[in-house]
Amino acid sequence: MPVSSEKNFQKKLSIFKSWLETKERYKKQNISIQPHESSEASGFSNETFSCKISGKNIDEDIVLRIKPTGFQVFPEYDLGLQVEIMNQLKQLKFPVPEILFSEQNEEIIGSEFYVMKYVSGEAPSDNPPYHMDPEGMMGRASPDQIRSVWLGWLENLASFHKINYEDLELSMIDKRSNESSHLHSDLQYYKSFMEWGMDGEANAFLEEVLLWLSENLPLNPNPKKLCWGDSRIGNVLFEDFQVKSLLDWEMATIGDPLCDLAWGLTTDDVSSHGLNVEKLPGSISNEEAIKFWEENTGYSADNFFYYRILCLFKFSVIMIRVAKKLIHNETMPLDSDFHVNNHVSNYLRQEFNEKN
Repeated sequence: MPVSSEKNFQKKLSIFKSWLETKERYKKQNISIQPHESSEASGFSNETFSCKISGKNIDEDIVLRIKPTGFQVFPEYDLGLQVEIMNQLKQLKFPVPEILFSEQNEEIIGSEFYVMKYVSGEAPSDNPPYHMDPEGMMGRASPDQIRSVWLGWLENLASFHKINYEDLELSMIDKRSNESSHLHSDLQYYKSFMEWGMDGEANAFLEEVLLWLSENLPLNPNPKKLCWGDSRIGNVLFEDFQVKSLLDWEMATIGDPLCDLAWGLTTDDVSSHGLNVEKLPGSISNEEAIKFWEENTGYSADNFFYYRILCLFKFSVIMIRVAKKLIHNETMPLDSDFHVNNHVSNYLRQEFNEKN
C-alpha cells in the first residue's frame, strides 16, 4: 500500500469509504468507518488494516488486505489466489475468514485488495516469539492450554490435507498442471527468490543447501496436495485455546503435504532452540506431532528431514528480504549482515552440517 503518512491516511480512508458505499451491503446505510487502534497507529501503511463499520442497520468489523507496493519481501503476491482458497475452504466448512469483496482495480486506493469479515481471537505472537513472551497468549497459558493449541492446529492441518485439490476451482491448478515436478519448480522459485534478494551478492552456504535439496529429491513422496505454505500456530486465531480461524494463505502451493507439517514444527524450533530459549511447558514434541499427523492422514513422514531442511532454506531466503527491509526502514544499520547472519540461517547451518 503506497501510503506511509497520517496525511495520506485520512484521504485513503475517505476513498475506501466511498468505495464501500457502492456495495449493496452498505448502500443507503449512511456508514461511518472507524479504524481499529492498531491500524490507525500504522498510518495505513501495513498490508492489513481493520476497522469498524457503523450504519443505520449495520454494525460490524472488517479487515482490508492490500497487495503491498514499494519494498516487498516476496517477489510477487497473488491476492486472487488467497481469495480463491479462502472461498473454497469456507464452502468446505473450514474455519477461515469470510471474503466480502475482492477488487483488482489498482486505481482505487493504489493497489489490489480484498475485504473480509473480522474474526476475533488471539494468535501466538511472532514478535516477540511466543516462547519469549510472558504477557502473550501462550505465555499466560497453562501447559494443558498450550497443548490444546497444538492439537487444534494439527487436527485442522490433517483435515486440510485430506482435501482433493483437483475438486477445487483454483487458478493455481491450471498454472501448475504442466509441471513435471512441483517440488523442482518450487526449488527454482526459491532459487530466483534468493538471487533477487541477494541482489548480486553471493550466498555460498544457501547455494550449497540448494544443491543438496536439488540432488536429494525424495523418491517416495506423498500424494500431491494443496499445501497451506505458512502453516504454523502463529497463523491461527484461537478463542479459549480452541481454533477460531486459519489465516494467511499467501504461500499456498501444491506439493507434498509433509512440507506443511515440517514448516509448522521447524519454525517453532527456530523460535525456541534457534534463539537458545526453552519451549513452553505443554508444547508438543516433533515426534508426537509426526505420529498424530501420520495416523490422521495416512501419509508418511519418512522424508521429514528433507522437508525440514527445505523449510529452513525457504525461511532463510525470506529472511534475506526481511533483513533488507529492516535496513531499508532504517531499523538496522546500513552495513548490517543480518540478511546472511541471523538465527534462521544459523539454525539451518547447524541442522544441515549435523547430517551432512
